[in-house]
Amino acid sequence: MRLKKILFFSLLAVLPLSSAGAKSIADARGEVVKETMTYLNTPYLWGGMHPQTGMDCSAFVKLVYGKAGLGLPRVARDQFKQALRLPPSGVLPGDMIFFAMKNPGTAKVDHVGIYVGKGFFVHASFTNGVHIDSVTNPYYYSRLVSLRKYAGF
Repeated sequence: MRLKKILFFSLLAVLPLSSAGAKSIADARGEVVKETMTYLNTPYLWGGMHPQTGMDCSAFVKLVYGKAGLGLPRVARDQFKQALRLPPSGVLPGDMIFFAMKNPGTAKVDHVGIYVGKGFFVHASFTNGVHIDSVTNPYYYSRLVSLRKYAGF
């Protein structure tokens, strides 16, 4: 019995007594959305992974999620595969939005952005770099493949 008490108290000394340091899902989503805004006007660079020299869409999403402590694969199609599907009514700020830019009307994902709320998303586009667009913009809406959430949300 004494050994059990010693073991129990030694575990208490090692385990946190509260989850004050734990991040809630709402906090993580908020960090993702806030972080997207810090990269506005970053130039686009296909295969680029650095805000100073330019980024492509998937590098932008990976970087933003990474700053919030959330890991994602490097390319859009792998991010798509890892994320969980959402109905349009279930999308929340911080979720990912996937497109088929090269093959509209198909499910061949080749572009990703981050939904920031009120019908808008932030993404790195070839023509404008990192900027905000409307989901209802006919150009993007016609290429929309899926709304997805990070597997941990």
